[in-house]
Amino acid sequence: MLDLSGYTSDKDLSSVRLLEPSCGQGAFLSQIVERLCESARTFDRPPGDLLESITAFDIDSGSVEKSRLLASKILESHDWDPVDAEAAVNRWICQSDFLLTNTKGCDLAIGNPPYVRSSNIPRDLRRRYIDAFETLTFGTDLFVGFIEAGLKSLSPNGKLCYICADRWMQNSYGKKLRKFIVDNYHMDLICRMHDTDAFENKVGAYPAVILVNGSSETKYVNCSKQFSSKDAPALYESVCGSAIDANGGFTMEVMPSFKKDGSPWTLANRSVLDWMRRAERFPALEESGVNMGIGVATGEDEVFITDNRNLVESDVMIPLLCNGDMEHNLPPKSPSHWLVNPWNRDGTLVDLDRYPKLRSYFESNRDSLENRHVARKNSQSWYRTIDKVKPWLETSQKLLFSDMALRSEPILDNGRYYPHHNLYWMTSDTWNLEVLGGILMAEQTESVLDAIGVKMRGKTMRFQAQYLRMLHVPFQSDIDKSVQNDLKEAFCNRDRTLATEAAARAYGTEAAL
Repeated sequence: MLDLSGYTSDKDLSSVRLLEPSCGQGAFLSQIVERLCESARTFDRPPGDLLESITAFDIDSGSVEKSRLLASKILESHDWDPVDAEAAVNRWICQSDFLLTNTKGCDLAIGNPPYVRSSNIPRDLRRRYIDAFETLTFGTDLFVGFIEAGLKSLSPNGKLCYICADRWMQNSYGKKLRKFIVDNYHMDLICRMHDTDAFENKVGAYPAVILVNGSSETKYVNCSKQFSSKDAPALYESVCGSAIDANGGFTMEVMPSFKKDGSPWTLANRSVLDWMRRAERFPALEESGVNMGIGVATGEDEVFITDNRNLVESDVMIPLLCNGDMEHNLPPKSPSHWLVNPWNRDGTLVDLDRYPKLRSYFESNRDSLENRHVARKNSQSWYRTIDKVKPWLETSQKLLFSDMALRSEPILDNGRYYPHHNLYWMTSDTWNLEVLGGILMAEQTESVLDAIGVKMRGKTMRFQAQYLRMLHVPFQSDIDKSVQNDLKEAFCNRDRTLATEAAARAYGTEAAL
């Protein structure tokens, strides 16, 4: 990362002001100080010339003390006078909250921002951050603020190089940050290291190295499980050179420009990108006549979901389909779970006086139900689920997608179940859902979802509505009958090869991968 940013000891680094926004115990800082000392010796720069060369922050006093001690030992190894060394490390390394410092004029911002989930940020402090940064919301993880703050700290020609979680590139809470970067800066490099041990200790942070504001094109590198330190020089040469190289440990592509509307960033190889552009001449999935949504969220599954169909009155019990209920990519023959449904068909809550068993059951769980946010907002509706139950959805034929899965595996329910919150559903008045299912299980569709969607550990994909809505498909009426039959057959037989071939014909042979 220091090499990619141009922070090398063969240059006079005394004139470079480098920011380390969260120095921790000095993993980056030790390399930075070492290179600065080597440069100072080469260019005969005295300690006084280096006092503005490093600006490092950490909010934790213990980490600051350890970083100062580490930096002092490095300066001592370079024969610095103890007085000069103490003055330098105290000037360089500050105990402060970087997000509230308003740092300006840095040439480089380099480091590993802290990964703190929004729920772990004290509410009052989170409000201060939200007021200070346009990319932060109450649901945004803290490193998003560090990216914005780091970019704002730069001089006009400055660069930012971070290694941090890359979820913001494709999920909902990263929309503001994506737009902020595309509107004001240039993303030069995205180097994903999901399958690589990028840190000293194994962490599940889905890391990527990003470089912002250094060139006119965007390069995307995806490191494989085989990537190791021996591959780093080849990666560096590929990123810094004009040739697109490939190696056993990584692949690399030049990306097209990202959209300015904050859309999820498409990260894929050239053939998938080209196919996606050609597919955009077809309507988006919903424009083709597909309705979609997510199953019911209860806010207290232990109360609202049961395996006892006789728990309360039968007319408030709905057969529920959960992600783990599938049997060989089919709904089970009989329900394993039931939803205790507090809703009338007109969208109002049931009158508990009409359902004595239901009242008794809810009353026995009243404390946990009233403790939910949705209940605290309206004490009269303390026994509601978060989502209203749509009475028509249970009996509708629908395609279902698991929220997380290794493959694109749409599942058909012929109107026997209501979906749980971990399932996304699709209905249509214009599509034969088996034909649509054939398209959705094809390699073309899976490649697009893989490119635009967040991936979990072990290549698990997220099949959320925000990504499904970005798919483009032909109108069924425009697909040849023989192709429709092949798509239907492929879906019913779970034949992905036939689905892929038939999908290519449905889109037109020029749209095949």
